Amino acid sequence: MLLKFQYIDTKHEFYAKAKKIRIACFFQGMNDAEKLINDNFEEDGYHLVCIGEKGIVLGTGRLNIENSTGIISQMAVLAKYQKLGIGMSILTQLLEKCRATELETIELNARETAISFYEKMHFEVVGDKYPSHKTGILHQKMVKKLK
Repeated sequence: MLLKFQYIDTKHEFYAKAKKIRIACFFQGMNDAEKLINDNFEEDGYHLVCIGEKGIVLGTGRLNIENSTGIISQMAVLAKYQKLGIGMSILTQLLEKCRATELETIELNARETAISFYEKMHFEVVGDKYPSHKTGILHQKMVKKLK
């Protein structure tokens, strides 16, 4: 499968498609899904989309930068395209952006079920698991040092 990766802003035509994937993966059935997506990081984030054949948005991830730290969040892949390496490709692209920006550290908050996914890319667990303030689902802070 031929994949294309592109950084977009919130006005790009692919943004609405990427947002639908995120809502389906993280906020399905929640009355305030739109509000939860549009947090303080949304407008300033680097939004990466993975585009498949026929221009279908297959997955997405968001990167925000605070000082010398990259914050990865909202990584999601369409359900029928999961377990095909698309999530790992999105993460790899986000990590490359962090390196190109010469960041020192990358942080993320992984769902409990995704910890091993991020450990494969050498993220380390920091602190205790906690319930997300948005969904109540258990998450784990994870960090990767680049320098």
